[in-house]
Amino acid sequence: MGNKSFYDLDYIIELNEQRLEQYTNALQKNTEKFTTLLVIYSTLCIFLVPVSQQLLIEQKTTDWRIYWAYYVYTGAFILSVTFAVLQILPGKQNLLPEPYTYYRAVKYMYEEQGFNQHETDLLTKSAYIEQLEVRTEIQSIKLQRKTSFYNIAFYLAIIACIAYLYCIWNHLNIEKNNKKQLKSTAVSVVLQKANICGEENKNSNQLMILQSKN
Repeated sequence: MGNKSFYDLDYIIELNEQRLEQYTNALQKNTEKFTTLLVIYSTLCIFLVPVSQQLLIEQKTTDWRIYWAYYVYTGAFILSVTFAVLQILPGKQNLLPEPYTYYRAVKYMYEEQGFNQHETDLLTKSAYIEQLEVRTEIQSIKLQRKTSFYNIAFYLAIIACIAYLYCIWNHLNIEKNNKKQLKSTAVSVVLQKANICGEENKNSNQLMILQSKN
């Protein structure tokens, strides 16, 4: 801080303006983090339809663990999207009054009350500092809230990813087992038809032998 003094109103103004700018930039960067969530959400939607169809419509399995993982996945996914939307929702504009408000209206008000130039300058700066402090506190609260929304959305998305991977693994296993069953069934049908054809040929040969003997 060097020779800076908190009795110096110009330094207090500079300090609050810098902090307000930091909060504003941090809010902008926090909103830009939504692209990270979008990448995760797009990944979570790749197998959403086939997995849902397999479990809810076709009901190809009765394993409660798969359904439990599916409901964790969908619940965490929906909650994550909800908090992500809250994170990017635009808030009320937190703008300072126009500069002329201070060097015209506020300064004139104090001059009319009989204050000299030095006192008017100090009082006008104090009024400006008060507005800066209010805006800085509002931006700080807004940043904390949006950061919390993003963190919750991100961690919920990770939970959804874990359950999602489990659902995909089971989905692929079920599909693999179904293909094996279909292949086994097809082989059985072919063998059965072959046996039937063999029996028919055998019967035909026996009939021809009997006819030749007669």
